[in-house]
Amino acid sequence: MPDDLSTARRAGHAVARWTICLLLAFLALEAATLVSGFSHRALLPRLAAGVTLLPHAAAAIAARDRVIGVLKLLAFTGAAIAWLVWLHRTYGNLVLVGSKRARFTRGWAVAYWFIPLVNLVRSFQVMKDLWLRSDSLNDRDAYDSLPAPAFLTGWWGMSLTWAALGRLVRFMERDARTPLELINAIDMGMLVNAIGLVAGVLAIKVVLEIDRRQQCFEVSPAQHPGAATQGGARASASPQTH
Repeated sequence: MPDDLSTARRAGHAVARWTICLLLAFLALEAATLVSGFSHRALLPRLAAGVTLLPHAAAAIAARDRVIGVLKLLAFTGAAIAWLVWLHRTYGNLVLVGSKRARFTRGWAVAYWFIPLVNLVRSFQVMKDLWLRSDSLNDRDAYDSLPAPAFLTGWWGMSLTWAALGRLVRFMERDARTPLELINAIDMGMLVNAIGLVAGVLAIKVVLEIDRRQQCFEVSPAQHPGAATQGGARASASPQTH
Protein backbone atom coordinates (compact mmCIF):
# COMPACT_ATOMS: atom_id res chain seq x y z
CA MET A 1 0.00 0.00 0.00
CA PRO A 2 1.57 3.36 -0.97
CA ASP A 3 2.31 5.71 1.93
CA ASP A 4 1.47 8.78 -0.18
CA LEU A 5 -2.26 9.56 -0.12
CA SER A 6 -2.29 11.10 -3.61
CA THR A 7 -0.70 7.97 -5.09
CA ALA A 8 -3.09 5.75 -3.16
CA ARG A 9 -6.12 7.72 -4.40
CA ARG A 10 -4.98 7.54 -8.02
CA ALA A 11 -4.38 3.79 -7.74
CA GLY A 12 -7.85 3.27 -6.25
CA HIS A 13 -9.44 5.41 -8.96
CA ALA A 14 -7.73 3.43 -11.75
CA VAL A 15 -8.96 0.10 -10.37
CA ALA A 16 -12.44 1.58 -9.84
CA ARG A 17 -12.63 2.45 -13.55
CA TRP A 18 -11.64 -1.07 -14.56
CA THR A 19 -14.18 -2.53 -12.15
CA ILE A 20 -16.95 -0.37 -13.58
CA CYS A 21 -16.02 -1.28 -17.17
CA LEU A 22 -16.15 -4.99 -16.39
CA LEU A 23 -19.43 -4.60 -14.52
CA LEU A 24 -20.87 -2.81 -17.57
CA ALA A 25 -19.71 -5.68 -19.78
CA PHE A 26 -21.40 -8.14 -17.45
CA LEU A 27 -24.62 -6.07 -17.49
CA ALA A 28 -24.63 -6.09 -21.30
CA LEU A 29 -24.29 -9.87 -21.35
CA GLU A 30 -26.94 -10.29 -18.64
CA ALA A 31 -29.28 -8.23 -20.81
CA ALA A 32 -28.40 -10.45 -23.79
CA THR A 33 -29.27 -13.51 -21.70
CA LEU A 34 -32.62 -11.93 -20.82
CA VAL A 35 -33.38 -11.29 -24.50
CA SER A 36 -32.37 -14.86 -25.31
CA GLY A 37 -34.79 -16.10 -22.63
CA PHE A 38 -37.66 -14.22 -24.30
CA SER A 39 -36.80 -15.85 -27.64
CA HIS A 40 -36.70 -19.31 -26.05
CA ARG A 41 -40.05 -18.74 -24.39
CA ALA A 42 -41.60 -17.70 -27.69
CA LEU A 43 -40.43 -20.95 -29.29
CA LEU A 44 -41.82 -23.28 -26.64
CA PRO A 45 -45.52 -23.12 -27.66
CA ARG A 46 -44.54 -23.99 -31.23
CA LEU A 47 -42.40 -26.90 -30.07
CA ALA A 48 -45.21 -28.11 -27.81
CA ALA A 49 -47.55 -28.01 -30.82
CA GLY A 50 -45.26 -30.34 -32.74
CA VAL A 51 -43.33 -27.80 -34.80
CA THR A 52 -39.70 -28.84 -35.08
CA LEU A 53 -36.76 -26.52 -35.62
CA LEU A 54 -34.50 -27.03 -38.61
CA PRO A 55 -31.16 -28.53 -37.56
CA HIS A 56 -29.16 -25.46 -38.56
CA ALA A 57 -31.57 -23.18 -36.65
CA ALA A 58 -31.34 -25.28 -33.50
CA ALA A 59 -27.54 -25.40 -33.79
CA ALA A 60 -27.38 -21.60 -34.22
CA ILE A 61 -29.49 -21.04 -31.10
CA ALA A 62 -27.37 -23.46 -29.06
CA ALA A 63 -24.14 -21.84 -30.30
CA ARG A 64 -25.44 -18.35 -29.46
CA ASP A 65 -26.35 -19.44 -25.94
CA ARG A 66 -22.94 -21.02 -25.41
CA VAL A 67 -21.12 -17.90 -26.56
CA ILE A 68 -23.22 -15.65 -24.31
CA GLY A 69 -22.71 -18.02 -21.39
CA VAL A 70 -18.92 -18.16 -21.80
CA LEU A 71 -18.58 -14.40 -22.27
CA LYS A 72 -20.79 -13.73 -19.25
CA LEU A 73 -18.71 -16.07 -17.10
CA LEU A 74 -15.52 -14.32 -18.23
CA ALA A 75 -17.00 -10.87 -17.57
CA PHE A 76 -18.28 -11.91 -14.15
CA THR A 77 -14.93 -13.45 -13.19
CA GLY A 78 -13.05 -10.37 -14.37
CA ALA A 79 -15.45 -8.04 -12.54
CA ALA A 80 -15.16 -10.11 -9.34
CA ILE A 81 -11.35 -10.00 -9.44
CA ALA A 82 -11.35 -6.26 -10.17
CA TRP A 83 -13.87 -5.70 -7.35
CA LEU A 84 -11.63 -7.45 -4.83
CA VAL A 85 -8.52 -5.59 -6.02
CA TRP A 86 -10.45 -2.31 -5.78
CA LEU A 87 -11.70 -3.24 -2.30
CA HIS A 88 -8.18 -4.12 -1.17
CA ARG A 89 -6.86 -0.73 -2.33
CA THR A 90 -9.71 1.46 -1.14
CA TYR A 91 -10.04 -0.21 2.25
CA GLY A 92 -6.30 0.21 2.69
CA ASN A 93 -6.66 3.92 1.90
CA LEU A 94 -8.65 4.40 5.11
CA VAL A 95 -5.53 4.12 7.28
CA LEU A 96 -4.13 7.22 5.55
CA VAL A 97 -6.87 9.65 6.62
CA GLY A 98 -8.75 10.86 9.70
CA SER A 99 -8.45 8.50 12.65
CA LYS A 100 -6.23 6.23 10.49
CA ARG A 101 -8.24 3.27 11.73
CA ALA A 102 -10.50 0.64 10.16
CA ARG A 103 -12.62 -2.15 11.58
CA PHE A 104 -10.86 -4.87 9.55
CA THR A 105 -7.47 -5.30 7.94
CA ARG A 106 -7.52 -4.97 4.17
CA GLY A 107 -6.45 -8.63 3.89
CA TRP A 108 -9.45 -9.79 5.87
CA ALA A 109 -11.69 -7.32 4.02
CA VAL A 110 -11.00 -9.45 0.93
CA ALA A 111 -10.67 -12.86 2.60
CA TYR A 112 -14.15 -12.72 4.14
CA TRP A 113 -15.69 -12.95 0.65
CA PHE A 114 -14.32 -16.50 0.30
CA ILE A 115 -15.57 -17.97 3.60
CA PRO A 116 -18.95 -19.74 3.11
CA LEU A 117 -21.81 -18.45 5.29
CA VAL A 118 -19.51 -15.96 7.00
CA ASN A 119 -19.38 -14.01 3.74
CA LEU A 120 -23.16 -13.49 3.89
CA VAL A 121 -22.64 -11.14 6.86
CA ARG A 122 -19.01 -10.07 7.02
CA SER A 123 -18.75 -8.97 3.38
CA PHE A 124 -21.60 -6.52 3.88
CA GLN A 125 -20.05 -5.27 7.13
CA VAL A 126 -16.81 -4.61 5.25
CA MET A 127 -18.64 -2.62 2.57
CA LYS A 128 -20.62 -0.70 5.18
CA ASP A 129 -17.45 0.19 7.07
CA LEU A 130 -15.73 1.25 3.84
CA TRP A 131 -18.66 3.43 2.84
CA LEU A 132 -19.13 5.12 6.22
CA ARG A 133 -15.43 5.83 6.73
CA SER A 134 -15.03 7.15 3.18
CA ASP A 135 -18.19 9.24 3.56
CA SER A 136 -16.98 10.97 6.75
CA LEU A 137 -13.23 11.20 6.11
CA ASN A 138 -12.74 8.41 8.68
CA ASP A 139 -13.26 10.92 11.47
CA ARG A 140 -13.83 8.48 14.35
CA ASP A 141 -12.71 5.05 15.57
CA ALA A 142 -16.01 3.13 15.58
CA TYR A 143 -18.84 3.11 13.05
CA ASP A 144 -20.66 -0.08 14.04
CA SER A 145 -23.66 1.73 15.51
CA LEU A 146 -24.29 3.86 12.40
CA PRO A 147 -26.79 2.68 9.76
CA ALA A 148 -25.75 1.74 6.24
CA PRO A 149 -27.15 3.85 3.38
CA ALA A 150 -30.33 2.42 1.86
CA PHE A 151 -28.83 1.83 -1.57
CA LEU A 152 -25.97 -0.22 -0.07
CA THR A 153 -28.45 -2.42 1.79
CA GLY A 154 -30.54 -2.69 -1.37
CA TRP A 155 -27.51 -3.73 -3.41
CA TRP A 156 -26.60 -6.45 -0.92
CA GLY A 157 -30.17 -7.74 -0.73
CA MET A 158 -30.49 -7.87 -4.53
CA SER A 159 -27.12 -9.59 -4.85
CA LEU A 160 -28.04 -12.32 -2.36
CA THR A 161 -31.43 -12.80 -4.02
CA TRP A 162 -29.78 -13.06 -7.45
CA ALA A 163 -27.31 -15.68 -6.22
CA ALA A 164 -29.96 -17.77 -4.40
CA LEU A 165 -32.48 -17.74 -7.25
CA GLY A 166 -29.72 -18.51 -9.74
CA ARG A 167 -29.10 -21.81 -7.97
CA LEU A 168 -32.83 -22.56 -8.00
CA VAL A 169 -33.01 -21.94 -11.75
CA ARG A 170 -30.24 -24.45 -12.40
CA PHE A 171 -32.19 -27.12 -10.52
CA MET A 172 -35.38 -26.23 -12.40
CA GLU A 173 -33.65 -26.41 -15.78
CA ARG A 174 -32.04 -29.73 -14.92
CA ASP A 175 -35.31 -31.33 -13.79
CA ALA A 176 -37.63 -29.81 -16.43
CA ARG A 177 -39.34 -32.46 -18.54
CA THR A 178 -42.65 -31.02 -19.73
CA PRO A 179 -43.29 -27.81 -21.73
CA LEU A 180 -44.85 -26.23 -18.64
CA GLU A 181 -41.80 -27.03 -16.52
CA LEU A 182 -39.55 -25.59 -19.23
CA ILE A 183 -41.65 -22.40 -19.36
CA ASN A 184 -41.46 -22.07 -15.58
CA ALA A 185 -37.69 -22.53 -15.66
CA ILE A 186 -37.30 -19.92 -18.43
CA ASP A 187 -39.57 -17.46 -16.62
CA MET A 188 -37.58 -17.88 -13.41
CA GLY A 189 -34.36 -17.51 -15.36
CA MET A 190 -35.54 -14.22 -16.86
CA LEU A 191 -36.50 -12.99 -13.39
CA VAL A 192 -32.99 -13.83 -12.19
CA ASN A 193 -31.52 -11.94 -15.16
CA ALA A 194 -33.63 -8.89 -14.29
CA ILE A 195 -32.52 -9.05 -10.65
CA GLY A 196 -28.92 -9.40 -11.82
CA LEU A 197 -29.27 -6.24 -13.89
CA VAL A 198 -30.53 -4.28 -10.88
CA ALA A 199 -27.79 -5.72 -8.63
CA GLY A 200 -25.18 -4.83 -11.24
CA VAL A 201 -26.38 -1.24 -11.57
CA LEU A 202 -26.32 -0.85 -7.78
CA ALA A 203 -22.82 -2.38 -7.64
CA ILE A 204 -21.62 0.26 -10.11
CA LYS A 205 -23.19 2.93 -7.90
CA VAL A 206 -21.35 1.51 -4.88
CA VAL A 207 -18.01 1.75 -6.67
CA LEU A 208 -18.73 5.22 -8.08
CA GLU A 209 -19.86 6.70 -4.77
CA ILE A 210 -17.02 5.28 -2.69
CA ASP A 211 -14.45 6.26 -5.30
CA ARG A 212 -15.89 9.79 -5.53
CA ARG A 213 -15.53 10.24 -1.78
CA GLN A 214 -12.02 8.82 -1.63
CA GLN A 215 -10.89 11.15 -4.42
CA CYS A 216 -11.75 14.00 -2.01
CA PHE A 217 -9.72 12.68 0.92
CA GLU A 218 -7.34 15.64 0.76
CA VAL A 219 -10.01 18.37 0.69
CA SER A 220 -11.47 20.06 3.75
CA PRO A 221 -14.41 18.30 5.48
CA ALA A 222 -16.84 21.01 4.35
CA GLN A 223 -16.00 20.32 0.67
CA HIS A 224 -16.27 16.53 0.96
CA PRO A 225 -19.23 14.84 -0.86
CA GLY A 226 -20.35 13.34 2.44
CA ALA A 227 -20.44 16.67 4.28
CA ALA A 228 -24.24 16.83 4.12
CA THR A 229 -24.57 13.44 5.81
CA GLN A 230 -21.78 13.72 8.34
CA GLY A 231 -23.80 15.95 10.65
CA GLY A 232 -26.56 13.38 10.73
CA ALA A 233 -24.06 10.60 11.30
CA ARG A 234 -22.57 12.42 14.24
CA ALA A 235 -26.02 13.05 15.65
CA SER A 236 -26.81 9.34 15.35
CA ALA A 237 -23.59 8.43 17.10
CA SER A 238 -23.73 11.02 19.87
CA PRO A 239 -26.21 9.16 22.15
CA GLN A 240 -23.70 6.30 22.25
CA THR A 241 -21.17 8.55 24.01
CA HIS A 242 -23.31 9.29 27.08
